[in-house]
Amino acid sequence: MRANSVTVLIPTFNRSEFLLESLTSILAQTRSAKEIIIVNDGSTDDTLELLKPYEGRVRVLSKPNGGKAAALNFGLKRVTSDLVWIFDDDDIAAPNALEVLVGLLEANPDADIAYGRHERFSVDPGGEVCKLGTGYWRNCQPDDFLVETLDDMFAHQQGMIVRRSLYLLAGTFDEELVRSQDYDMLIRLARFGTVESTQEVVFFQRVHHGRRGSQAEGLDASQRDAAWSRFDRDIFRKHYRELKLSDYLGKRQSILNPMNKRHALIRRASVMGRKKLWYLALLDLRAAEATSQRPLSIPEIAALRSTFSSKYGCDDILDNTKLIDQLCELATSSTIGSEIVSAMARGLRWKVRAELFKFEVRKLLRYLLTMRQLKKAANMPVSDTVPADTTAFGRAENAGR
Repeated sequence: MRANSVTVLIPTFNRSEFLLESLTSILAQTRSAKEIIIVNDGSTDDTLELLKPYEGRVRVLSKPNGGKAAALNFGLKRVTSDLVWIFDDDDIAAPNALEVLVGLLEANPDADIAYGRHERFSVDPGGEVCKLGTGYWRNCQPDDFLVETLDDMFAHQQGMIVRRSLYLLAGTFDEELVRSQDYDMLIRLARFGTVESTQEVVFFQRVHHGRRGSQAEGLDASQRDAAWSRFDRDIFRKHYRELKLSDYLGKRQSILNPMNKRHALIRRASVMGRKKLWYLALLDLRAAEATSQRPLSIPEIAALRSTFSSKYGCDDILDNTKLIDQLCELATSSTIGSEIVSAMARGLRWKVRAELFKFEVRKLLRYLLTMRQLKKAANMPVSDTVPADTTAFGRAENAGR
């Protein structure tokens, strides 16, 4: 059986108001870690003073401020255990998290990663805890973990234990990334490692408006989503070059068959669209159209319908007339081109419905016009693209005039 000693690695920068709560949850685990390392990334608050009572139980390493990725690389070089649990300085571990995650690896010694679910919470100014429900999650087979992660991140470092040998294989954290450095690393870990998962909640993610990033490149809460989207684009430009096309189908899949190759191209196009890398998505959609003229499969249609479903929204397409024109051109190029654009247009219905429920009439109409433009190019009936509740909304609007 492989050895399973654990090091908990907590990078921190000016988070003393949350750090002790996180540390307490680690120290209270039903299964103890071999060591706990806190990397103090140049904090200027009272972090070091608050950590003094924990001398002998916690190893504190200090370095000049350089950002989270640099702190993690600094700490990983000093880890001696077989397994690494990277934990954030503002979250809280479930009491049995270590026991559950290490148990998964003991049950499957060939696995390199064990991960579980999380719940989100916030604390109001009066100290009242507000439970926000479980975080985004995907049930998937181990061989599909990489491709599901490429769609969106659902397994988080605070909720996973990773073999140190896999970190050595995957390489260091990218210190150029102020945000999304964990997403970039997760993709690399998923590419080379084997996973085991549990439905159990293993940590609680705190939602707050504190500042993120390094001292030199800090981000306020209002900048968070825009920064995540920007750094996600940086990450996926790189992974577009580095990942194999077959990786977008899952492990041990081949693209020698034209239908498999087209499916992989469509999956990659969908991923790139969700990350707002539209020029790369269009490259793959054109390549998919040229690969095979056989009707789209159900998985291909599902992937295409999700192309506009970025967690950062897709309002950018409303002003991207070049993108819509190019999709219309693809729709008129062949029967399969029409099917591709038809599936993408249907995928916009969720956005139309969302704007309807928010009573954003102007934006709703713009999405409807975009859908109709794509539908017309793909020769789709209007009723196939417009949700029934939207047409009812229109009738009610007219009746009220």
